[in-house]
Amino acid sequence: MPADLSLIAYFAPIWVFLAVFGITFGLLYKTKVIGEGRWGLLFVSFVIATIFISAASVQQYVTTIIPWMAVLIIALFFILVLIGFVGKDAGFMNKGIGVGAVILAIVVFVVSGVKVFYGVISPYIPGSPVYGLGVEPENLVFFDWLLSGPIMGALLLLVLSGIVSWILVKAK
Repeated sequence: MPADLSLIAYFAPIWVFLAVFGITFGLLYKTKVIGEGRWGLLFVSFVIATIFISAASVQQYVTTIIPWMAVLIIALFFILVLIGFVGKDAGFMNKGIGVGAVILAIVVFVVSGVKVFYGVISPYIPGSPVYGLGVEPENLVFFDWLLSGPIMGALLLLVLSGIVSWILVKAK
């Protein structure tokens, strides 16, 4: 018989508030963007967390990301433990793991965002089952142009040329 975790889901808005509040306070404290006064940092962190909790879609976005980020942190912990068991100097692995973790975090954020906001953006994506449904035709002109073959090909070439340029500069 599976455990009943409905109590945790009931308190999800509180967990989201505390997570956003803590992360915001930590970032503001570390970067000293608005100074060092703790009252100001607490107030700004409280306001940002309140804004996050009041918007339902943002709250859903955060509650979708938090479990995946926890899985990512646990996986990174196990990878670092395995690297520690190697016993040799594993300095060559540190940079790749850090870059991989950032790329994985970005993928998690994008996938979570698409999952949460799919109902809102799907009428604007050509090829989706509800393309153009409930949308004024003049609002679709930009997306038809942006997602057309020539424009997407040009964007792909720009991205690829940027990546190749970056690799060539780093190689020297």
